[in-house]
Amino acid sequence: MIGAGIFSSPGLVLSAIQSPGIALILWVVGGIFAMFGSLSYLGSSIPDGGGEIVYLKRAYPRPRALFSYMFSFAMIVAIQPAYTSAISNVFAQYFLYLVKAKGHCDIDYLHPKEYNADWNFWQIRLCSLAAIVIITIYHMASNKWANRINQTLTIIKMSTLLTISIIGLATIPRVINDENANWKNMFPSDVNISARSLTAALMPILFAYGGWNNLNYTLDEFVDPKTKLFTSNIISVGIVTFLYLCANIAYTNVPLSKITGNNEPSEIIASKFAFQVGGFDLARVLSLFVSLSAFGALAANVWAGSRVIVAAARRNYIPFSSWLQQWNEDTDTPIFALITQAVWSSLIIIVYPHNDPFKFFISLGEYCMWIFLFLSVLGLLFLRHSKPNLFRPFKVFILIPIIFIIFTLFILIGSFINDSSKISHSLPQQPKDDQLCESSTYKYAGDRLLA
Repeated sequence: MIGAGIFSSPGLVLSAIQSPGIALILWVVGGIFAMFGSLSYLGSSIPDGGGEIVYLKRAYPRPRALFSYMFSFAMIVAIQPAYTSAISNVFAQYFLYLVKAKGHCDIDYLHPKEYNADWNFWQIRLCSLAAIVIITIYHMASNKWANRINQTLTIIKMSTLLTISIIGLATIPRVINDENANWKNMFPSDVNISARSLTAALMPILFAYGGWNNLNYTLDEFVDPKTKLFTSNIISVGIVTFLYLCANIAYTNVPLSKITGNNEPSEIIASKFAFQVGGFDLARVLSLFVSLSAFGALAANVWAGSRVIVAAARRNYIPFSSWLQQWNEDTDTPIFALITQAVWSSLIIIVYPHNDPFKFFISLGEYCMWIFLFLSVLGLLFLRHSKPNLFRPFKVFILIPIIFIIFTLFILIGSFINDSSKISHSLPQQPKDDQLCESSTYKYAGDRLLA
């Protein structure tokens, strides 16, 4: 579950809601509903691999496999490639800051102003493509070694999050009384919250929590899947929620104007945090570990996406199913599914012309995904009614899937509600040439916080 979202989404959340206190509450809400979704899936009593593909087929048998096919198509063509593009963009931004930044202000390449003609535009694209290619190659080479690499990257992700959390919590007493600190104005009185702004903030949060359903795609590869799902999902969601909350408390040390200034929400909030508490050198070091963490998140997405293709191919839902479902016995990997996924994701990254694809891709992926999460949990609820005698080693409390369905409807409908109640809170704007560096309005405290 720990992916690139926690290192990039908080800037979008704060930009949408512009209230540090409400943002922290929403991160807890996101964790609760990831837990509710996980519990709803655990109570499905369907031990087959394939996740939503299987749940939708069982829950909606008429028209035959229609919803299952629609999910497979959307997942392979839009959702997984969108996630891959978004996560690879996070890796590229942090990696480029690591290798290219020369001084405090040299980060113009993170937000190129032109499209195809801008070399900065292509630097981000090429870094994204390189990451996808490398990950695909080592997943094709050996499933055993791919798992070892991914587990190592998971340790790095956990360690990076813990480091951010510990440093952030330790430095709160030194910034809490600063006149520009968020801690003095956690709930601005002149911020008006609407359904549209809440859904705009929740989308990147839910992206960060994405992955709670990934293990359901590979239940047929598990021994005793029910026990392992219960242990892995419940404990993992709880730990991730705690870590995400601690990280966002740490990010609160960065003044809001430094995150949302110039109408460009920061996607390198971890680097801004590091610069806030330790200066430029710490920002570079932390960018190294965040880029590795994003690389690990991308690897997990590539692994899960290839399994979705195999699950769909085994049910003949997609063209060339006999080819795409093949599993190489020597490497224990779905080589053709991995290649197809890499080619399609790379084409999307190259063709999409916008200078900042992260927000677009997480909105596209999350909205499509939550449509099918709604249908899946609703269908599992129908099965609970239509097949009450189905063996259920784990039976979830009925209100949990009901609350999850209501929450999902709010996400889906709220995105289309006209925002008549605009956020009126006015933030001091950063100078245009001051996106990460010291400014006349607020001196970054790297030389005094750790002194």
